[in-house]
Amino acid sequence: NNLFISYIELFKNYNFHIFLMNSFFVSIVTVLITLLFSIPGAYAVAKLRFPAREWLSSSVLLIYLIPAIILVIPLYSVFRQLGLRNTLFGLCIVYPATTIPVALYMLRGYFAGLPSELDDAGLMDGLTRWQIIIKISIPLAIPAIASVALYVFMIAWNEFLFAFMFLDDIKIFTLSRGIVSLDSTEVPRQHLMAASVVATVPVLFIFLWFEKFLVSGLTSGSVKG
Repeated sequence: NNLFISYIELFKNYNFHIFLMNSFFVSIVTVLITLLFSIPGAYAVAKLRFPAREWLSSSVLLIYLIPAIILVIPLYSVFRQLGLRNTLFGLCIVYPATTIPVALYMLRGYFAGLPSELDDAGLMDGLTRWQIIIKISIPLAIPAIASVALYVFMIAWNEFLFAFMFLDDIKIFTLSRGIVSLDSTEVPRQHLMAASVVATVPVLFIFLWFEKFLVSGLTSGSVKG
């Protein structure tokens, strides 16, 4: 009992489950929005021909040349005026804006490696580009999509800077923001350590769960290719 008492008190006295639920919500929404935009975007960059395609393909990661701390102040001002500061919805806007470029970059390489003959065959069968993406490209890209989804989830799960600057209400704290709030003289140090352990467990289980999709997706892709 003494071994788990810190974990029990963490959820009982400090409402740590709220932080977990908030982080799950924000992370899952971030993954869904990121995939919704990055999959068709990566397919377009990899397979379609249009003006400035090469420039767009090589510039998607330029956002990472800008430190996040520089973006915090203007975003803080804009979100405060729009009423989005101190809301989870605000984080669900900011996080995808930072994860879509890297997701698009990662998926672009995978889509570019898929045989173009598959797209040509789909067009000859009367499929639209959207149907080709849904029925052909996505099933073959399951390993890449699973990897990107896991990577984006971990980014949103562990993000601290924007959560720290935007969130003030403890009821909507995400996990990283909530753990920092526990770092005080009023909270026993073992509770903070327990919180850090709990924060890593969901990511571990999600990784183990995604592993079967990675393996099955690689096998399926090799057979279909």
